[in-house]
Amino acid sequence: MGVRDLHSDLQLALRLADLADGMSMNVFTAGCFEHSTKPDGTPTILVEEAIENDIRSALARDRPEDGFLGEESGQSGDTSTSWIVDPIDGTKVFIAGGQAWGTQIALRVDGDLTLGVTSAPGLGSRWWGAVGQGAWMSNSQLREGPLKVSTGDNQKRLRWSCHPPLDIINDDWRRLTSRLQVIGDYVVPSSHAVLMVMEGQIEVALQLEGAAWDYAAFAAIVLAAGGQFSYLDSSTELGDVRPALFTNGIVHDEAIAALA
Repeated sequence: MGVRDLHSDLQLALRLADLADGMSMNVFTAGCFEHSTKPDGTPTILVEEAIENDIRSALARDRPEDGFLGEESGQSGDTSTSWIVDPIDGTKVFIAGGQAWGTQIALRVDGDLTLGVTSAPGLGSRWWGAVGQGAWMSNSQLREGPLKVSTGDNQKRLRWSCHPPLDIINDDWRRLTSRLQVIGDYVVPSSHAVLMVMEGQIEVALQLEGAAWDYAAFAAIVLAAGGQFSYLDSSTELGDVRPALFTNGIVHDEAIAALA
């Protein structure tokens, strides 16, 4: 495969996020929260499948040689170059009428995450980035600004958080997260813990559960902001549902060692 035009790919991803935002907000503002249950027990709403289908159709037109991996439809096409999409990340929050949900879009080329967009239209916020080109965010207070992970290192107590937050996780997850107390102090999340890493508010975020489409965009943006992503065995190849670590990069190995 030839050299990708990463800037063009990122602009396409942002347009796809605009498409998804329009569809999800039309349903959300109308209060259409009816849902069904998937075989794995998780809820789904009709708009999720519609968003994913429209994004896949747009990519089939604009990037016909690329593959696609979606939460609703699975993998299709080229697996070496795939767009990875979660049409609504936070379905339970959406159904409950909360605002902290969004669309996740990422691109993986030859096993490497190259770009990501996380768009939360209910909050009026978006985070995006491309590896080697930088990362940015926008919200209702800040029209647009750069994202950069913190420069905190192991010369002082680190700041860490987790998703879900400590106050709602089970005892097994508490035992795992308690290992981070050795290297740092827990910060009650003001938003999703991984967003706090890419915004430089904390050095370490541990997400306790997630599939490829839950992690891909987050990981790409953290990488673009100068940070690091891996599973707890240090692997970076997106795979099965399991915990993953997002850090400022400087303390990644230390955090992995603490969690081992």
